Amino acid sequence: MHDVPARAAIPGSLVLLRHGESVGNARELFTGVLDVDLTPDGEQSSRDAGARLAGLGMVPDLVVTSELARGWRTAELVVEALGPDRPVMRTWRLNERSYGALSGHLKSEIRARHGEELFRYWRRSLDGRPPALDRRTLELWARLAPFDRLPAEALVATESLADVVARLEPWMEDLWTELRAGHDVLVVAHGNSLRALCAILDGLTDAELTALNIPNARPLCYEFVEDDGGAPRPVVRGGTYLDPDIARLEAAVIARQGGT
Repeated sequence: MHDVPARAAIPGSLVLLRHGESVGNARELFTGVLDVDLTPDGEQSSRDAGARLAGLGMVPDLVVTSELARGWRTAELVVEALGPDRPVMRTWRLNERSYGALSGHLKSEIRARHGEELFRYWRRSLDGRPPALDRRTLELWARLAPFDRLPAEALVATESLADVVARLEPWMEDLWTELRAGHDVLVVAHGNSLRALCAILDGLTDAELTALNIPNARPLCYEFVEDDGGAPRPVVRGGTYLDPDIARLEAAVIARQGGT
């Protein structure tokens, strides 16, 4: 994982992994902050991802995941294959975005009710915020796990992808500290929190971000160097999937369903 030029290399490597298939994925729901679990297929694909990493000797020093069950359950299953001594940290900043009042609805229902243009604006654009959760629902969800023990800002009435980028920014310094210390890091998160993270890592344009779909449980690997100003940049923009052909096909399926 460390075959980049030594003179400007950031020694630690990064692997991004979207959680295994969730109940919400299987039903094609706007899941967002709803805390659903993995399907049996999602559990198995998480184990397979861990075995794939272990078989290639890509064993991270640190695993970071979200506070939502489909995130940390995937991380736990991956760690079983990597070795039980891998530390796993959770942060709400890696949670999936809040889809507001769309949460729990079928994607096909929202598309039929509001039309393709508005559907894609809410789902794929950088700035599109879905209709907000009403106050009573937001207060109820704030009393449920995991939000009952998280900061108030961890649960908001609605989010755009730009909002997710903004909440990830404070955590990025922690990530760069680990990578610059030579620690290999595995981040297990969600479709939109990983899209937001890729937007930061790769400097994606709005159009590139709109087109980006991240398949479940397919490891995406990054190496970094420092540019002339000392800022980190990826050796390969967009990273490299361990299974690029399969990842490309699965991303195309997600795109046909309306996107990650």
